[in-house]
Amino acid sequence: MENNNQLNQSISNKDKRILLPLLFLPCLLITRVLDNDTWFLLNSGRYVMNNGIPHIEPFTIHENMHFVMQQWLTDVIYWITYDNFGENGLFVIVMICYAIIIFLMYKLTMKLSNCNFFVSYAITILVSIYIYPYMVIRPTIFTLILIMLELLSLESYISSKNNKFLMILPFLSLLQINLHAALWPILFILFVPYIIDSFNFKICSISGQGYEKKYLFLTIIIMILVGFLNPYGIESMTYLVRSYGYPEMNIILEMQPANINNAMGIFIFLCIILITFIYIFYRKGKTKIRYFLLTIGTTYMVLTSVRNISIFALCSLFPLSYYLKDFQIPNKQNTITKRIILLRKVLVSLIVIILLISVYKKTFDESTTKEYKNLNCTIDYILNNEDISNVVLYTGFNDGSLVQYRGLSSYIDPRAEVYFIKNNNKDDIFKEYVDLLEGNLYYKKVLDKYKFTHLIVSESDILNSYLQYDNNYEIVYFNDSYKLFKKIK
Repeated sequence: MENNNQLNQSISNKDKRILLPLLFLPCLLITRVLDNDTWFLLNSGRYVMNNGIPHIEPFTIHENMHFVMQQWLTDVIYWITYDNFGENGLFVIVMICYAIIIFLMYKLTMKLSNCNFFVSYAITILVSIYIYPYMVIRPTIFTLILIMLELLSLESYISSKNNKFLMILPFLSLLQINLHAALWPILFILFVPYIIDSFNFKICSISGQGYEKKYLFLTIIIMILVGFLNPYGIESMTYLVRSYGYPEMNIILEMQPANINNAMGIFIFLCIILITFIYIFYRKGKTKIRYFLLTIGTTYMVLTSVRNISIFALCSLFPLSYYLKDFQIPNKQNTITKRIILLRKVLVSLIVIILLISVYKKTFDESTTKEYKNLNCTIDYILNNEDISNVVLYTGFNDGSLVQYRGLSSYIDPRAEVYFIKNNNKDDIFKEYVDLLEGNLYYKKVLDKYKFTHLIVSESDILNSYLQYDNNYEIVYFNDSYKLFKKIK
């Protein structure tokens, strides 16, 4: 503890008042575009407010598909916000959630590091960088807050031995099952390392801390029971089981395994290498079995699917604050000079980070905005020139949500799991779509099956190649991103 006091004395309260607000600068740089997932969230929220919670899928050309709107409460929150405050209201929600996650991470790391400011600050910055790409209008931002609250509650319970810190966990379960049911099981998955560590055991160099476990098990039981308090009952609780593990999901970039050949894969492997390097070369630190299991488990998750990078960042980086709690900055200069040099280094690092984020943000925003303007123009043509009651519309995976938001039914949209037969109890539409894209299914079989009158086709869609040479279809509208094909009667 003396070492930590020495370190914290080298960083004055004045310095901290300068540095702490800088933690939240990335919150001001969130991506300010409404992307494909945003539109189906808004469309769903609007539907719930006008018609109640659906059990039959209401937005596609497919009739009588069984449906679980697994993030119905998130949809309602986003729609009410958008309806009253527009796009800016949605971006404010994201900024606030981002700031809450950063704050909770800082609190957790300060707790585990015995208030080692430098270690806590560095880890919090690193976490904020890794979760930045996923700070967008999604139910995930609420899930990450709930995960942070769960971790903070469990750590507070262990350190204080006070059962009151467990009382919040059933409430988190209730929120999660209604905000984002697909990730409700993650609350229990992250609980497992704490259960294992509650047993007093020693196997070689691995040992459990051994703390009161009776209330942990009681809390889990209550969390499970509370999970039934949702509009779909057990169907929401088991949504994850029915919605993942399909090879066809690999066409979705964020569902693919981490790959060193792309930017996101490099980003993930750099973090894994950093964590491994610290554990190997910083010999002074000691960790606990629960931290080891959290790191190993979430590393496996992110290696199998890059969409888990935010959960991986939260759960694998915060344990470093405990491991590095005795870490000190070498004190070769006098205290004042050292503070000035430290502040300069931190400020320069943050400026570099902000510039990199700004470049990424600008590139992403420009490309996404252009694409959606072109899609909106294509939809406008249909609404202004066609008899909507007779339109049977094909769209690709990424385009269906905006089409549906504009009031047209479509073939498919970014809610991939909705189109699995295990969820809709009707047909494996997503597999059909992937087979069509990959040329494993003759395109006329799909077109004849649904009798499409119109097809919105992007430049990269395989149908773009087929339909240009099909005499049964003509191009009635096109722009830089899309062609609108119409069947000739």
